[in-house]
Amino acid sequence: MKNQTTQSLKSKAISLLEADKLPQALKKAQLGVKKFPKDTDFHAIAGFVLTEMKQYKKSIPHFVEASRMKPDDPQFVENLANALMQTGQFPKALEYTEHKLEQFPNNKELNRVLDEIHLKGTSWRSIIEHATNKLATDPDNADLLTKRARAYSKIGFDEENSRDIARAYELDPDDIKIAFQKSVSLHQNGDKKGSTEILRRILEEDPEHAPTLLQLSTMVGKEDAANLMGAVEIAIANNENELVELEFAKAHLMSQTDGLDTALPQFAYANAIQHDSNPYNFAAEEKKLRSIKSLFPIGADIPTSDSTDSPMPIFVIGQPRSGTTLMEMMLSSAPNIAGCGELMLGADLSQDFENGKTAFTAAKAAEYAREFRKLMPPIPEDSVAFVDKMPHNFQRVGFLLAAFPNAKVINMLRDPRDVGLSKWIRRFPAGGMRYASNLQSIAHSANMYRQYMAHWQSVFGDKILTVPYEKLVADPETYSKQVSAFCGIEWSETMMRPEENTKLVRTASIDQVRNKISTKSIGGWHEVADHIKPMLDGFDPSLWPEYDFS
Repeated sequence: MKNQTTQSLKSKAISLLEADKLPQALKKAQLGVKKFPKDTDFHAIAGFVLTEMKQYKKSIPHFVEASRMKPDDPQFVENLANALMQTGQFPKALEYTEHKLEQFPNNKELNRVLDEIHLKGTSWRSIIEHATNKLATDPDNADLLTKRARAYSKIGFDEENSRDIARAYELDPDDIKIAFQKSVSLHQNGDKKGSTEILRRILEEDPEHAPTLLQLSTMVGKEDAANLMGAVEIAIANNENELVELEFAKAHLMSQTDGLDTALPQFAYANAIQHDSNPYNFAAEEKKLRSIKSLFPIGADIPTSDSTDSPMPIFVIGQPRSGTTLMEMMLSSAPNIAGCGELMLGADLSQDFENGKTAFTAAKAAEYAREFRKLMPPIPEDSVAFVDKMPHNFQRVGFLLAAFPNAKVINMLRDPRDVGLSKWIRRFPAGGMRYASNLQSIAHSANMYRQYMAHWQSVFGDKILTVPYEKLVADPETYSKQVSAFCGIEWSETMMRPEENTKLVRTASIDQVRNKISTKSIGGWHEVADHIKPMLDGFDPSLWPEYDFS
C-alpha cells in the first residue's frame, strides 16, 4: 500500500511538472519529502522543480540530500554542481565539480558546468575574493594559496599567480596538486628542467598521476618517450574509466617514437573521448555570428566611446595556433610594450550585448573601456601600449574598437590546414575550444573566423592589420617593421628575437616561442592529409583565397 501511495504521489508531481504547473508540482514533491524522507526521488523532483523556477538556492538542500543518499547517481551530482554555479558559489562549484569529474570523468553535464565556470572571469574573481578573505586569518594555508594562484592565472595576473604558487610549494612541497601546479609555473616561466624534475618526483609518489603523465609526454624527447610509454600504458590498463589525459599522453609519446602519421589514429581516439563529453554546437555558433553582426551593420554609425587613454590597447586576434603568441612575444620584446597574455575581459564585458540583454550604446562603450582598464592586470607605469592576445576576440572586434577608438587590431592569418592539424594534436580542454576535438568542427570554426573577419574588415577597414603567418616567419624584419608602423610604436631589433623574451607563456605555444623564429611548421598537413580528410573537406575555399585548395 505504501509503495502505491509513494508511486502515485511521484506520478502526480511529475505530471504537474510536465504540464508546467510548477507551484503545484513543488507542493506534491515537498509533501513526498515530508512523508517519505528516505525516498531520494522526492528530493530530486523538488530540487528540479525549484531549478525550473530559477530558485537555485532553495534547490541546493534537496540535491545535497539526494546525492548523499545516492552518491553513485550522476544526475544528482550534475544538479548540485549546476545549482552551486547558478547561485554564484563559484569556489564550491569548482571544487565539487572537479572532484566529481574524477568519479565521472566523461560526464557531459559536469563538463558543461566546468566550462561555464572557466569561461567567466567573474568566477575566478569570486574565487580570489573568497580565498583572500580566508587567508587573512590563515595566511599559511597552502591549499587556499594554490586555489588563489590558479584563479590569478586565469585572469592574467601572472606575478600574483607565481607568488602564491611559490609560497604554497614552500609550505607543502609534498602535496601532489601543489607540486604539479609549481611544475607548470616553472615551465611557463621558461624553466623546463626545473619543471621536469618536479614532474619526475610526482611520478615516484604516484606513478599513474594522469595530469603529470600528460604534461611530461609533451615535454620529453624520443629516448625518454619510450620509457614513459610503459607508465602511461600501465595507468590506462589500471583505470576503469577512459581518461582523456592518458589517451592524449599515449598519442604524444607515439608521435615522438613512431612519427606523427602513426600517432594520428590515437589522437583521433583521444579527441573522440573529449568531444563526446563536450561537443561543439554548430547552430549556436552560427546564431552568435548573426547576432554580433547585427549589432555592427556595414555602413551604419558605430556607437563609440571617447576613450583614448594611454597605454594604447593592441589586440592580437586570429585562430588559436595561428601565431598570436609569437606576435605578442615579438611586440612585448619592444621597449615599453606590456604583454598581458590572453585576457578574458573582452568576452566577459561583451556577453550581455551578445545575448541581447543590454543595448550597446556609446555610453556602454565608454563603460566597457573603463571596466576593461580597471579589471586588467597591472602593467609597468612606463608602458605606452599593452597587448591582449586572446585569439577568440576575433568575435568581439566591434566591441573592442567601439570601446577603444585608438586601439590597434592585428589579425594573424595562417593556413587553416596547418592550424587545424596543430589543434588536433593537442589537448584543449577549455570550453571555448571544444571545436578542437572534432575534425568537422575545426573546419566549421575556421570558416566562422573568416566570416567574422570579412565583416569586421568591411566595418572598420584600415583599423585592422592582417599579418600572414607564413610571411612573418620567413621575413620577420619586414613584417615586424610593418606591425610597428601600424601600431605607431618604435621598432626594435629585439622584436626579431622573441625567443629571448622572458615573459611568462601560458599557451600551447609554450615551447615553440622559446626557440628562434622558424618556417619548419609550414605545410605539415600535407604529410598526414589522409588522416584529416573530414577537416580538409570542411573548409570553404571561397573564404580562403590566399591558399590553394585545388
